[in-house]
Amino acid sequence: MSFKPLIVIALAGFIGACANTTHNVVIEPKLTMQTALLSNTHKIDVSTKSLVMNKIGSIDTAINEHADIVIKNKLAQSVNVKVIQGLASLGFNLQKGDEPNSQLAISITHLTYTTQTKGLKTVATINFSLKADLTTAKKNYKASYSSEIVDEFATLPSQVEIEKRLNEVAGKTVTRLLNDSNIRLLLQE
Repeated sequence: MSFKPLIVIALAGFIGACANTTHNVVIEPKLTMQTALLSNTHKIDVSTKSLVMNKIGSIDTAINEHADIVIKNKLAQSVNVKVIQGLASLGFNLQKGDEPNSQLAISITHLTYTTQTKGLKTVATINFSLKADLTTAKKNYKASYSSEIVDEFATLPSQVEIEKRLNEVAGKTVTRLLNDSNIRLLLQE
């Protein structure tokens, strides 16, 4: 008796059984920045809007596993909270200062999770981008920030793993904004 037909049948059954799921993720950027002793002359208003849809991508693995990736929380609110916390850790007191208020408007322009199958592995690319528009009493400053992470895996990653990587890439991008020397200098004027 040959085991080859059984292996082929078992492998065909394994490959034919599609795993379809939805990974509902919570985006809370993880900041990686140093604290500072900066101070502001004017009050600071921070606003954030998102141009990103709730479904940010999907995963299709070589063994026919599929998962849609959907943001479960309010992305703009989460990023806004992290920017305010980051500014406070730099020493800024957003509520104190002279008028007119400095206006920091943030737009989340891009958050995607895309995959490509290469042989038996899947390559995932995660992108996060945002724009900042800072208006102070003296100047207006605009900048864009973006981060990307590339992962490889053989089987479908868990929701926890995907959420961790999304928060890492979002955190890198928000940290870039907070570390921008032009933003720091203009908020101190």
